Formats: sequence, C-alpha cells, structure tokens
Amino acid sequence: MIIAPDLLKCNFIASEPNQKWVTDITYIQYGSTTKYLSTIIDLYNNEIMAYKLYDHQQIPLVIDTLQEA
Repeated sequence: MIIAPDLLKCNFIASEPNQKWVTDITYIQYGSTTKYLSTIIDLYNNEIMAYKLYDHQQIPLVIDTLQEA
C-alpha cells in the first residue's frame, strides 16, 4: 500500500483561490443501482471545481475528474 504524505497538515484554510484543492469519492445508492461521485473542491471558498458521476470506482473516474478541473 502506498501512503501519500500529509502536505496540508490538517490546515484546510486557503488564503487565495486554487491554492489548495481536495478530492473525495463517495457512493450514492439509488434502488439497486450504485453510482460513484468524484469531486474536487477548492478550499478557498468550498467551490466544486469539477465532478464526475460514474457506475464504477476505477481509475478513469479520478483521471476524468482531474482533467475536467
């Protein structure tokens, strides 16, 4: 397992736009269907910079979200 370094050191406040972005993937259960939502958020104003909603939680979900941002 690869563990990325903690570059933010729990400092989730940004003093200007595009200084700190964070990402997360969550799942949404809708009946028998599961969707995966990948988001990128700017910590300056909590604006969603990009998002993708896919049927799977595989690498293209993250790559496509990054490319959209």
